[in-house]
Amino acid sequence: MAQSKRQFGKQTRPTLKTLSEMTGLSMSTVSLALRGGANLRAETRDRILEAARRVGYEPDRAGVRLRTGRTGTLGLILDGSEASLGFSRRLIAGIHSGIRGHDYMLNVLPQFDRADSEQTLQRIVQGRLADGVILTHTEPMDRRVQYLNEAGIPFVTHGRTEFYTGHAYHDFDIACFVRSGLARLVELGARHVAAVIVDNPTTCSHIMRQTFQAVAAELGIRAEVIVDQMPDDGPGVGHVAGLRDLGRQLAMRPDRPDGILSDNELATLALTTGLRDSGIVPGRDIHIISKQTSDLLRTLYPEVDTLEERVEESGRELARLLLARIGGKPAEELQTLARPVPHFG
Repeated sequence: MAQSKRQFGKQTRPTLKTLSEMTGLSMSTVSLALRGGANLRAETRDRILEAARRVGYEPDRAGVRLRTGRTGTLGLILDGSEASLGFSRRLIAGIHSGIRGHDYMLNVLPQFDRADSEQTLQRIVQGRLADGVILTHTEPMDRRVQYLNEAGIPFVTHGRTEFYTGHAYHDFDIACFVRSGLARLVELGARHVAAVIVDNPTTCSHIMRQTFQAVAAELGIRAEVIVDQMPDDGPGVGHVAGLRDLGRQLAMRPDRPDGILSDNELATLALTTGLRDSGIVPGRDIHIISKQTSDLLRTLYPEVDTLEERVEESGRELARLLLARIGGKPAEELQTLARPVPHFG
């Protein structure tokens, strides 16, 4: 029986030769297509990839590594405490879509502590466990970015830093988010705006605070910052309840803001619920603009205006940038921003 199983496995496992016979193309052409094949005609590459998909072809990664030094693996260092609704799932889906057809596997490594993240990167680099790395939630002076720059491994970040040494990145244009959101609130009649900002050390949070104060001053409106104190282990029931209570407290204030700009969909949901608990109707008594990363907020509260980060598109862009970096394109040419997509009215 064991002999029969071994023979069956050998007979059914598709190889380059299998794909060559199926498509009538040479094994070298098949191999090139499976590696990305930018120089091949699109219809030839697609024909080979479709044949590989149909028969469930998987490369012998150990053999590939021995021949080329490539692992066929990309590492995603994903912040496990991310509080944005749908962010992780959509980002992974976008990256996976972006690397489809390029003969790479995605290894997702959620990290709940920055020190753990640094140690994971050291293991990846020292053990040559990935051909490229994607980092999320970068800080202004991020030691992980400095380490990867010095190690010389291809990488891209979802977020910016203040390092003078260039590196590839894709980021949500948070400054554009603030300007667009405040302009919309002023258009709706708001003159006293509170910014609800998740308290974290990311560059994105840093830019939002600075931009909010500067743009509010330009527009001549009263501005205040409400810091959302996120627990170290991410949002939980207690955190959401606290934000709902904050909404109730805002509703009772005699100097209640007439506009809110929130950088987090979960925070907006809880705050809006607290305001409504106290009889404050969004869109009538107070205007709210929120960052959007899922469809939930607009489904529950269509009266709340949003500026969307299309996270799945960001994932595809991160994949594109990393593949280009692996291919040797200079990091300074691989720096892009995603403009927020408005959903007003």
